[in-house]
Amino acid sequence: MDSIKSAISSNLPLAPLTTWRIGGPAARLAVPADLDDVYRLLSLAQDRGWPLFFLGRGSNVLIDDAGLPGLTLHLAKSLQGLERHGDALRVGAGVALPRLAQAAARLGFTGFEFLAGIPGTVGAAVRLNAGAEGASLAGVLALVRVVTPRLQLLEFCPAELGLGYRSSLLLNFPHWLVVEAEFALTRPADPEVIQTRMRELLQARQARQPANPRTCGSVFKNPSEGPAAGWLIDQAGYKGRRLGDALVSHRHANFILNQGQANAAQVKALISEIQEQVWRTQGVALEREVVFLPEDLACRGGPVCPPLRVGGDKED
Repeated sequence: MDSIKSAISSNLPLAPLTTWRIGGPAARLAVPADLDDVYRLLSLAQDRGWPLFFLGRGSNVLIDDAGLPGLTLHLAKSLQGLERHGDALRVGAGVALPRLAQAAARLGFTGFEFLAGIPGTVGAAVRLNAGAEGASLAGVLALVRVVTPRLQLLEFCPAELGLGYRSSLLLNFPHWLVVEAEFALTRPADPEVIQTRMRELLQARQARQPANPRTCGSVFKNPSEGPAAGWLIDQAGYKGRRLGDALVSHRHANFILNQGQANAAQVKALISEIQEQVWRTQGVALEREVVFLPEDLACRGGPVCPPLRVGGDKED
């Protein structure tokens, strides 16, 4: 195997790499130089028996105060390819969602505007079927490529991924790394009209969400039936609730803010309190949208994960 191009840092603080600015250090952290480097790093982690974690722009995650063991791949500056291939955009997993939205707008294709205000990367967004403003990636996704710890390169079409509200079958395979996605360019529109729509959506988003950027985004999924999570939390009396420097936003109760030096233990305790109080007062079990690392790395589908079609293999 060729040598790894990227340096592996030890005990690097992870809090600055997250939007919450919370979390302990990574035992080891690497920024892959390219896809071949991803294969080399995955192979190294497998050979050494290191637990493996993936971190994009650090939204929608809460990293434990003890940090992450093993090896963390930081992808916010990796896998940045973005090219048009006929009627599709081929996009690397590390590309920021607002960049994808702007690229589609410049090409004159609508359907991507909702991504302009989401701070995550393509890889994480595909895994969660990220969405906003009543739209989600399921509406524009054409193909997903992932690499497994066995160094297989797998391809999936949307119908194979079980895409739902903030969910996909990829969540059952947390050690699979989304490396690339293709998005369909099927709805041409005037670029200026698209830009105007994106500005309108961003303004509406900013008006209803807290101004403090030190948040993970929505903490809980909205229940499939009944009122939204923010309304339920407000009715439970938890809007403005504070634990240390962790604060439930006064503007939108489904956001927890880091008001200074909040830590993961405080945020977890506040989340648990909210879930208990909403259940006690309203009989609704709120499900977390935010991912706890390293706790949530276990297969979410239970001991037997649903099978997915295997595409081409790549052995290093």
